[in-house]
Amino acid sequence: MNSKEQQEWLARHIPHRVRACIACLPIQEERMPNTADEEMRNALRNRFLLTAAFEGRMVAMRWLIEFVGICEKSGQPERPTPRKGTVSIDSLGGKEINLSSSEAKTLAKVWKGCSQASGHPTRDTNHLPLTDAVLDEALRIILNHLEQTIYSTNTSQLIAETFVPLTVRTAEPQRP
Repeated sequence: MNSKEQQEWLARHIPHRVRACIACLPIQEERMPNTADEEMRNALRNRFLLTAAFEGRMVAMRWLIEFVGICEKSGQPERPTPRKGTVSIDSLGGKEINLSSSEAKTLAKVWKGCSQASGHPTRDTNHLPLTDAVLDEALRIILNHLEQTIYSTNTSQLIAETFVPLTVRTAEPQRP
């Protein structure tokens, strides 16, 4: 890695991940610059939340893609390698997305992009740009598949559970 690339990592890539991790944690306020007025503090908090949402969305997208049975190996859709304790759509009585389908090809590219963009510190990977349009297309494929399989008896349940207001829950949900 040359000096220019090192500076890029020090000034951009590492601080980006720190912004994603610092959001809403006590250390966020502890490290907040003393010189920042309340308007600047709120702007920084919002930036941290947006960065966390951006990074978290890629992790959640990769999780969902693996859940419906897709990853990428050698440029092609493949099945994820099961590990001890792995839960997949099969575990809930559903079926995985057909590996030879166009949907599988799209999801495999997005899976690889999410893996390279957020899962590992890599460079020069030339992965698929993870634009809102690309992620929206992938999520639509996943939602349609879930609604046709494990949510087929009640397609509104997935969206209803997704949009449950936080105040409706009586106990803090367990984190996966």
